[in-house]
Amino acid sequence: MNYTEEFMEWLYEEGKDHKTIQAYRTIVNQFTEWIETTTGKQNIAEIKPIDIKEYLSYMKHRLDRSQATVNKTTAGLKTYFNFLAEKDLINDNPMTRIKLQKILPTEQSKGVSKWLTREEQQRFISYVELEKNEFKRLRNLAIIDLMLYCGLRVSEVAELKIEDIRSNGHTEITIRDGKQGKYATVTLIDRHSKNLRKWLKYRQGLQKKCHLGSAYLFVSERSGKFTSRGIQVMVDKYAKLANMDQVNCHRFRHSFCKNLADAGVNIQTIAELARHENINTTRIYVENSQEERLRALEKLT
Repeated sequence: MNYTEEFMEWLYEEGKDHKTIQAYRTIVNQFTEWIETTTGKQNIAEIKPIDIKEYLSYMKHRLDRSQATVNKTTAGLKTYFNFLAEKDLINDNPMTRIKLQKILPTEQSKGVSKWLTREEQQRFISYVELEKNEFKRLRNLAIIDLMLYCGLRVSEVAELKIEDIRSNGHTEITIRDGKQGKYATVTLIDRHSKNLRKWLKYRQGLQKKCHLGSAYLFVSERSGKFTSRGIQVMVDKYAKLANMDQVNCHRFRHSFCKNLADAGVNIQTIAELARHENINTTRIYVENSQEERLRALEKLT
């Protein structure tokens, strides 16, 4: 049923970049796993529009994914099934009448683009600190620190190698394949490096074959790499324990930028630290909210 590898090769020939190809791989693999588990269908030609609609509904209502995420999946599946039709691997394309859904302003405002308040940040971290499994506690705290105090994207965290970490007072982190394949070096200052140093020490003592043979900084208990998907599942776990809604990895990066803005850091510096190509991307963090403007007016005597 699975033509993923042929699809990946086709995307490469079409000139898609590495990040885009990997995103398509994830979309197709997650859909394939769901369709086989839920419907038992093994033949790609058996998939009907109703199957697609049920999967997208499952993403939105059971997995609580934002409409933006559902739309990305829809677009990815459209590309996949267009490929299958082009190669005559299917006769009928089930995605023909499946359309992207409009994102309402209310959905955007409560979606993945919002940051966590300081209280929410500490609340989330407190539940990670309660993790009884030492492996998971040390690893997960280090991961959260990199996103919250360094502004790393989840994909950048997942791709870090041990050799990318250099500690000399502050910790220098090399990002070899950031957004659009860009190379960068960022700093995790000393007072925020404690959890990362603890994980590094623990990581060096791991003796499983899958860990010894892996160059990746973050691993799972059973494999040599802790994937972006695995990190999001981890975040979902603690968010549920903390009774917090719609917490995803990118909200920690947004929180990093908002914390800088709240501390009075100028917009140009925030843009540089966040590695934004366009400073307009950064303006959301420095423009006061309506609530903040009202508080300012209330100070008038």
